[in-house]
Amino acid sequence: MTIIASVKVRDGLILGTDSMTQISAPTPEGGAQILKAYSNARKLFQVGNEPIGVMTYGLGNIGNRSIEGLVLDFSRNAPPGSVDELSRGLFDHVKSQYDGVFGEVPPEVKPVLGFYIAGYTGEEPFPEEFEFLLPRDDGPVRARDVEGFGASWRGVDAPFTRLYKGFDPYVIPVRMIERGATAEDIDAVLEPEGLETQVIFDGMPVQDAINFAVYILDTTIGWSTFQLGAPLCGRPLQVATILADTGFAWVAKPELRVQA
Repeated sequence: MTIIASVKVRDGLILGTDSMTQISAPTPEGGAQILKAYSNARKLFQVGNEPIGVMTYGLGNIGNRSIEGLVLDFSRNAPPGSVDELSRGLFDHVKSQYDGVFGEVPPEVKPVLGFYIAGYTGEEPFPEEFEFLLPRDDGPVRARDVEGFGASWRGVDAPFTRLYKGFDPYVIPVRMIERGATAEDIDAVLEPEGLETQVIFDGMPVQDAINFAVYILDTTIGWSTFQLGAPLCGRPLQVATILADTGFAWVAKPELRVQA
């Protein structure tokens, strides 16, 4: 799996991911079996020379192609375009490969593969964010209003959601329903006011936005490291800024090296 994070403030956008990936193979039932986990996969990419970045989470490969390879293929060949246009182009590119391998697999066992595409279009003052999740989505959807600010996290999202939202959205509503609570009861108890962490994003400086993105990633990695079972995400981090004046710039770039 993975943890990815996007933090949008007035002066730009920060994208960050962990680096762990799982290699999988199809099972007789049509799903995917994890064969091996590695700690140095690239999950954050610039699209060509555009002020646009792509993050990926979930499935580590489609057949014999890595997700990194598929994204790099798209980045090398994609014509310049808006964030919306490039999101749709990436969806078409990945969906054809995904359907070629998993098209006949029952929907309930198809592996999950997600993408988050964000950056600037032309001279627009604020970046845009789009995302899609296979097999759920039929195309990219806008992750946040153009003039909205805030943080998004995807993949292994429960740890930071618990911390930020004040409850586990996968456990608490289910337990309340089991005890007879109505949808109105659940909404009243889990009202964000009083539970959700109060953070002002629109006036947050870029450096603090970088720190917040790293906070999301490290919180999730720490939880994954110590939770029962194999870790689902891990360092090193990959972090980039996308600013109106400088475009896409690495803060923590994955580098090939000899380990000391």
